[in-house]
Amino acid sequence: MSLYKAFLIGRAPAHNTRIALTSIRAGFWSTKGNAFELVIDDVPQDNVEYVMDMVRLGDRPALHVYESPNKADQFRFVCPDDVALHAAYSILGVTAVPAVLFGKPRGLIESCISTRSLKAGSQERISLCESISPATRTMVPTFFGSDPPAAGEALSVLIAAVRGAKEKVKRFHRGGAVTLHYHHSIYSVLLRAEQTLRSIKLLCEAGLYLNAATLVRPLYELLLTFYVDWLAPTHMHRYMQIAALCKESHWKSQCDSDRVHYIKEGATPTEAKLIRDAHVFSFQLCSVVSEKARLFPLGEKHHRDLYSFLSDLLHHDYSIDARYTHTLEHGDEAVFDEDAVTTIVRWADIFTAELVSQVESDIGLEATETPLSNGGNVRPPNLRE
Repeated sequence: MSLYKAFLIGRAPAHNTRIALTSIRAGFWSTKGNAFELVIDDVPQDNVEYVMDMVRLGDRPALHVYESPNKADQFRFVCPDDVALHAAYSILGVTAVPAVLFGKPRGLIESCISTRSLKAGSQERISLCESISPATRTMVPTFFGSDPPAAGEALSVLIAAVRGAKEKVKRFHRGGAVTLHYHHSIYSVLLRAEQTLRSIKLLCEAGLYLNAATLVRPLYELLLTFYVDWLAPTHMHRYMQIAALCKESHWKSQCDSDRVHYIKEGATPTEAKLIRDAHVFSFQLCSVVSEKARLFPLGEKHHRDLYSFLSDLLHHDYSIDARYTHTLEHGDEAVFDEDAVTTIVRWADIFTAELVSQVESDIGLEATETPLSNGGNVRPPNLRE
């Protein structure tokens, strides 16, 4: 309770992330003397079924959790209040659940979007994103490990994996009187990923490997955008919509106008500026590639190296032009094709495996499936450094 109160009055942030359901205990530990006693609220079955229906419609409420004070507990986190939601996710087979973590985010495999309760007037407070806490993994997901097949075969496997995930989304989704667009967003990302992979495969089959490699960049950017939404689907979607509709300059102008409004409502100039900066930060997190990359657990160094190489290919800068120096006289058009093929297979594998694992952790497991886990975090079949 003290952690939640600290968040409500703006003293401490809360952290939006994804946590494996297998590491969260429903209920909480009460202390009696030197002993812990587990307390779990009774939940009517009707409540659980209602939440299950909302999840299948496309809602993704977050479990509010904190680290278990009982060091002997096999679960790392406890969830005191959202017992019905915990049960619904468990029954549906959602393995990596949205979570709001109170307390310091330590040793998490997924990154965090941190929010703080800010004073917006004499009485009102609003919760807005103030920073990120990037996770850095030492292993990356992969379907092929360190020994991938030839490009054509590898891309066929990746396309099939994306198509399989699309079908699972269709089976998990339930339409209703209320339209929630999270499942539609997931499906559109998978559809775009499939089209991109098919385009890469067609270009490879035509021997146009450098052209094919340039399409790895939009596949990467697609994953970065999805990761922001996946981490905090109930919080970030509004900024993704805004970023799709207006330019940053227009949004900043609107935030400047709102800052004046908050001051009139009783906020101090400092409090109003914090709100303005939080809105701008959230917009940039949804629209600026480098900001999304800071959040993504692959790490900034990988982003700089990969994005620089793919951008050079796409824009055919002087460093790429230099590689074609001898083609006029020698007629050799196969300039560093091997490098391009290696880049295509390696990164398309990692990006597709990451995307598919995130989606499948979020739409439930079918009866014949079992969770693929590594330290309580859903991953594809293989991991590699």
